[in-house]
Amino acid sequence: MHILLIEKDPGESRRIRDFLHGVLDEDSQVSHSESVSAALEMLSGEKIDAVLIDLFTPVKSDSDFFLKIKGQFPFMPFVALTSFDDVEFDIGDCGIEISTFLYKHKLNGRILLKSLSGAIGHQQIISQLEAHRLELERSNRDLEKFSYAVSHDLREPLRSISGFIQLLSKRYRGALDANADHYIERLNTAASRMQDMITSILDYSKISTNAEPFKLIDCYEILEHALGNIEVAISESGAKITHDAMPSIYADPHQIQRVFQNLIANSIKFSSKDKNTPVIHIGASKIGGFYEFYVKDNGIGVDSKYFERIFIIFQRLHNDAVYPGHGVGLAICKKIVERHGGTMRINSAPTKGATFYFTIPIKRKEPSNVN
Repeated sequence: MHILLIEKDPGESRRIRDFLHGVLDEDSQVSHSESVSAALEMLSGEKIDAVLIDLFTPVKSDSDFFLKIKGQFPFMPFVALTSFDDVEFDIGDCGIEISTFLYKHKLNGRILLKSLSGAIGHQQIISQLEAHRLELERSNRDLEKFSYAVSHDLREPLRSISGFIQLLSKRYRGALDANADHYIERLNTAASRMQDMITSILDYSKISTNAEPFKLIDCYEILEHALGNIEVAISESGAKITHDAMPSIYADPHQIQRVFQNLIANSIKFSSKDKNTPVIHIGASKIGGFYEFYVKDNGIGVDSKYFERIFIIFQRLHNDAVYPGHGVGLAICKKIVERHGGTMRINSAPTKGATFYFTIPIKRKEPSNVN
């Protein structure tokens, strides 16, 4: 273990190094620096396992020194020291874990070793998680590119197949037996459905790769646009739609509009056959650092055992003849919400309607690449 001690007081430096030499094994090393600039040079040129840094006085300027080092070496384990019982600056803002913040007058070798070992172990876990996150993002990007390429390349040959099937239907309907006509019709239906599914895959893959930057948007206006896009479905179903006051959020306007549009259209589509009118309410409230939106309906509802399944692409709970579709709408909604740093869930029961919830951070957040 190689420890770097940043301490300007020679007496304190000797005392702390004596503590460390008393508990570290003979292969361990303790280096010393009296300034941040010298410490940065050592960190750049040597393999350091952890840093002990003295926050000289309980003032804001000391946190700036610490953050300067943290900025250049974000995955370096740190243990911070102070001579004061009351620390005025927010150690959380400095990225200091409470468990690795020590008071000098309470120090001994055992405490130092425990804190250093804990900081190193904790940082190793964080580094592994970060590596997994980056690998997952890379994998997701590759998967999105693959999905786009495959679905895009499939469209042209499928158009040719559909064209020949329609040509067969036009020229030879009735010329063969009834079974042949039935088979041609089945082929035509399957080709049409495949075209729709490929289009859905393209839409799904474009959520991260073909999206707009986040900006401040008025959700009332977004909701009005969404309702306008499905005006025919609302009119034909006689749906009664109400909503609360809507907040402004930082988001991709077209994607959030799509979430509202998909959820409302879904509520209309799965309205109960036993009720005359779909009744839908859209609400919003603050919960912690998020706005939570919901779309509540009086439709057929969903059994709790299917709550996870309905958000997976192409997973459907109903026969296409009863409720047409491809099982893509909710998967797209979930992926959009996750790109915005939020989550999506459902609360429902059979015949009791459904309420779909999704959250969006109140503070501006950079888009995420999600699968």
